[in-house]
Amino acid sequence: MKEYKSYPVEVSLAGQTKTYSPEFQTDDQFAYAWKKVLVMAHGKAVVRCLCAGMGEKRLSIHSRSNSDRFHLARFPETGPEHAEDCVFYSVDPNASGMGAYKRGVIQELDDGNTKIKLKIGLQQRVTKAPTDNEAPASNSKTTSQSRVSQSSMTLLGLLHYLWTQAALNTWTPAMLGKRNLGVVHHHLMRVAMTTYAGRVKLAQNLLIGTPSPEGQQPRLNQAKAISASNERRRLVVAAPLARHREGLENARTLPISGFHGIPYLDMGSELWQITKRRFGSEVSAWIAGNPVMMFAQTDPPKTAAGALQAHVIDLALMWMTKDWIPVDSGFEALLAERLVQENRRFEKPLRFDSHEHVFPDFWLKDTGAPVPMEVWGMATPDYQARKQEKIAHYDSSYGPGNWWSWNGAAGDELPELPSRSL
Repeated sequence: MKEYKSYPVEVSLAGQTKTYSPEFQTDDQFAYAWKKVLVMAHGKAVVRCLCAGMGEKRLSIHSRSNSDRFHLARFPETGPEHAEDCVFYSVDPNASGMGAYKRGVIQELDDGNTKIKLKIGLQQRVTKAPTDNEAPASNSKTTSQSRVSQSSMTLLGLLHYLWTQAALNTWTPAMLGKRNLGVVHHHLMRVAMTTYAGRVKLAQNLLIGTPSPEGQQPRLNQAKAISASNERRRLVVAAPLARHREGLENARTLPISGFHGIPYLDMGSELWQITKRRFGSEVSAWIAGNPVMMFAQTDPPKTAAGALQAHVIDLALMWMTKDWIPVDSGFEALLAERLVQENRRFEKPLRFDSHEHVFPDFWLKDTGAPVPMEVWGMATPDYQARKQEKIAHYDSSYGPGNWWSWNGAAGDELPELPSRSL
């Protein structure tokens, strides 16, 4: 939920360097003159962004196909070089599980959009759809399955991708009290409008929970569901699970809140059993009354008994705090709440489809250089072995004493947080 802005750009051409202000780049009164600059520099100039980020921040000039329009775009894989509030910024894939995908799973396009490769495509072919037993292993723990998943993105990976690109995994004190389902809907759809799954724009197939039956969003959800039914396209539905009550986990219809305009989501008992095994912590958190985000992928909707229904073929869950910050455990939830209470700025890196990639539970980002934060939440032998590997990694990468940890599983009190930079 960041506000991005344009910065001055520097154009070097034929031995001369000129700087162009954000207003010159964006105001209508300068549109003709700015286009003239881009046309003259296209393919010949060196263009750099002058935001406060580190690195060269090289930009390229692209012409839109089938039009006479030109625009600036960052060089591929240079998004982390820009300042976090720059329009050309993108997250560092190596700071989360996003870095474990093979090249081509997430592809930046020349027009500024992004193309992703989903494990199950959004256009249904004339083949048998997966049954509940065949649902993809979105949260598999085995190394061999983890490696296979890196060549495509599962539904869980898509949930983490959208949440990360929408900056909903970040927090600043200014966000306090400003997150709700309507705000989440807006930011997820903003990312979906620039994301393609194969040849299909994700926004065409994405239905997002909306808090009110009134207004435009419920009608858009319904219109997209009808279109998907007519064109045999699968849906992706994003909504929080409804507040848990006794027996709700055994319902045939997936219990969601903000359901306005969304078809009835029919789910077989086998898929629910599979989901409980994959996402045991998330299901337990939901039963205990914690908010949990749900992503469902469905077969094309069909009309039954006068209403649209869609059969769920895969399900992914994400535990959240009341401020919509993703967490993986109760210990992480306690730390996230403490960070919010103390008005800190931080980020929760998400795992996507990786289980071997090493990155911290949180990045504390108001300390100068970001500080890795690790929460030790288990005491099993396998976990302890993994813990020693991660300690060695953090000591080697950041130096002993330059990262923060809390052994919640041992019953330790939550330590003092690292000091803010001045």
